[in-house]
Amino acid sequence: MSVGAMTGMISIEPKKGDRANLHRPLMTFIMGAFPGQQDEMSVAVDDVCKMREKILAVEKSEKGAEQLLRYYLQMSAMDCKLPINENQIHVTFTWYDSFYKDSVFSGKRGSAANSLFERSCVLFNYAALSSQIAASQNLDTDDGLKLAAKYFQVASGAFAQLRDKLVPTMQKVPTPDLSPEVLASLTTLMQAQAQECIYIKAVADKMKEKVTCRLAASASDFYGDAYKAMSSVNLKGTGWDKWTAVCLAKQNYMSGLAAYYESLNAKATKAIGNELARLTEANKLLGDAVKQSAGSFECKDILSKVNRAQAAAQKDNDFIYHERVPNVSDLPAIGRAPVAKPTPVATELEGWSDVFGKLVPLNVQQAATMYASRKDHLIHLEVTKLRENTNQLNRNLEMFVPRGVVMTLRQSFDDLPQLLQRNEEIITETLKALNDEEASDKHLRGTFGSKWNRTKSEDLTKSFKEQGDKYQSILTNARNADKIVREKFETNIMAIEILSKDESSLIDSIPVGGAQSLSGQGQKAVASLKSFMDQIKLLKGERDALEQKFKAGGDTEEIIAKFSQLNTESNLFNDEGLSTEHLEKTYGPLQAAVADSIRQQDELIAKITSANDEFVQSKSGATSDPRSEMMSRLAAGYDAFIELMSNLAEGTKFYNNLTKILTAYQSNVNDFILARNTEKDDLMKSLQGNLANKAPPARPEPPQFHQQAAQSSAPQAPAPQATAAQGVTPQAPPLAAPGAPQQYGYGGSVAGYAPSYNMPYGMPAYGGYYTYPGPAGYGSYPPAQYPPGQYPPGQDTRPQYPPGQNTGAQYPPGQYPPSQYPPGQYPPYTGPK
Repeated sequence: MSVGAMTGMISIEPKKGDRANLHRPLMTFIMGAFPGQQDEMSVAVDDVCKMREKILAVEKSEKGAEQLLRYYLQMSAMDCKLPINENQIHVTFTWYDSFYKDSVFSGKRGSAANSLFERSCVLFNYAALSSQIAASQNLDTDDGLKLAAKYFQVASGAFAQLRDKLVPTMQKVPTPDLSPEVLASLTTLMQAQAQECIYIKAVADKMKEKVTCRLAASASDFYGDAYKAMSSVNLKGTGWDKWTAVCLAKQNYMSGLAAYYESLNAKATKAIGNELARLTEANKLLGDAVKQSAGSFECKDILSKVNRAQAAAQKDNDFIYHERVPNVSDLPAIGRAPVAKPTPVATELEGWSDVFGKLVPLNVQQAATMYASRKDHLIHLEVTKLRENTNQLNRNLEMFVPRGVVMTLRQSFDDLPQLLQRNEEIITETLKALNDEEASDKHLRGTFGSKWNRTKSEDLTKSFKEQGDKYQSILTNARNADKIVREKFETNIMAIEILSKDESSLIDSIPVGGAQSLSGQGQKAVASLKSFMDQIKLLKGERDALEQKFKAGGDTEEIIAKFSQLNTESNLFNDEGLSTEHLEKTYGPLQAAVADSIRQQDELIAKITSANDEFVQSKSGATSDPRSEMMSRLAAGYDAFIELMSNLAEGTKFYNNLTKILTAYQSNVNDFILARNTEKDDLMKSLQGNLANKAPPARPEPPQFHQQAAQSSAPQAPAPQATAAQGVTPQAPPLAAPGAPQQYGYGGSVAGYAPSYNMPYGMPAYGGYYTYPGPAGYGSYPPAQYPPGQYPPGQDTRPQYPPGQNTGAQYPPGQYPPSQYPPGQYPPYTGPK
């Protein structure tokens, strides 16, 4: 920390730091947590290591400040992906206190194995270097004043962020310069110096005295706050007390300047008494500043100027004005203009991007999965609501024309493709989910090799896929049957339409007399009905477009970016709140459109009801054809109508029942996939834990003569004999091996459905398509699991030995039976030569 020779501007010395080994711990963690990306991430790790090397010996310039900020942003961005702490990535960082120069010997240094301490020290250096850049500027130039004011505010913002966000989360403050009291003092000091620079520029620009006096008064307030904060800090052995005295001197100095410029305002209004009061106050304050500054900055010139102005004003008042000089406390307070503000630390930097941007943290992945689930549920509800209301609309239209058989048949035919499409969507989505799960399993198996020791997905999903193929075959047959029935309808539509008329119109349709026409009221009703039907067609088209918008999705990358930002900036990862907010923003307008569409439907139904009543009252007239041909066509049309009605009713019921069965099948597949994902996550955590906690090297085998000595001296225990009282040692049921995947139960059938179902339109019956047996090896309940070393009474599966039969060593380490020969006396060697 130093004070400018002429300006009195205080700057902070950056902290010194030791080198740290980042490369190996980071790469070890990446290999375990993000398999398959170590090659690409190795370059990123090298970049981070190079960044740190540069900031340990940074130059005092704007480029150096940018390097510190770049490294700080990088460490902040990677914290949620590559957590550096005692338990995960263990890297120890060491930094020395800024104010104690002999830190190595006095113990004023701190070490911590977490990135929070590293980021705090780097941000402190960024603030300190910014203060040095500001204090080194030439305050006699316009550019120098601008840069000084800018970097003092940058330093103030960096110290403020340290005080408010980083240091409070530390369990212990490693060095005194990071204490909250010191950081609060430095924050206010830098803001005061920035305000002084702004005041100096206002004077240089010859701004009005009303502005300059307010700027000076605000600078005095900031220096006063800094003096109070610094007075409460005890840093013995440093220059802290000297800097505190400078702050007090600057407080009086800036207050004296404010009083002086306020006296000029009074002089301009011929208020000689007020002018003399302000000059007297300025003279006193500036005199105190000269004494307290001890030559740390120049303030004698302005004091001399004030003295001359006071003498001149006193002379004018004594000989000309004779005004009473009031007390300063009786005068209005000088206004304030606190222009200087702490500049928030930048979260982005031109040309900078996170070198680990492709790594997605585990909690962000989980949050994105939960968001996708909530989004799918919302879309399903809204799409279902649209389709149900559309079906209700169709049913209401059938009621408006009691004998409108052609309209009823057409509507039923229009409903069948929708029902078929819904079933096809279910089976397509389900099979896609199975294929995705199988592809994920193959990828991880190829990555981990033999360590990926769970059952292959292709073996488990085989029964599900076979069931899905059977359902697809059923839908193919049903589609062909629909086509045959529709062709029959198109062939007989004219005859059915004539038969659907009322009795009078039907008689008139047979060649007997001329045709009759609708009345004017009937024609008007027909025109209205046509218009309403066009509106219904448009409404259905809008609903199809709404459904496509719901299914469009496409916000996965956006929500992951938001989750990552939340994970970085907030200590509390409230992903549910962010998911709710994003869903409301993205799908709220579509939900409102669904509600509006339902409202329009209700209004149209009311209008159609009214127009239909008018049409029924006015309906009359028909066309005529040759009688013999007409009678033959009507007979064929009647037979076709009876058959079509039966086929349509059967087909609609078939599709609706199949939808329920396919929904249950999809639910079982989703349960299976959820269980497999849970199993996958558990296995990956186990593998990552094994990588992070490798077993220590095996203990070396003892020398062979140690083992021979122990065996020769060990007492021989009698062979165990089972007695009736002892019985047989109970054996525990086999348990799952540690780390092996859990087993989950699937299978069953949908309650309420018969094991076979008659196909529509007279097709051969297909039995059993409603079942969906689970894959082999997955029982109804997972076997009980006990952690190693914890078993229920009598369930210990470790080897059992009767009393006295322990196979362990019979002597504690280092104690063996005495040798049978005295030292140096051994029997002659009789072995082979």
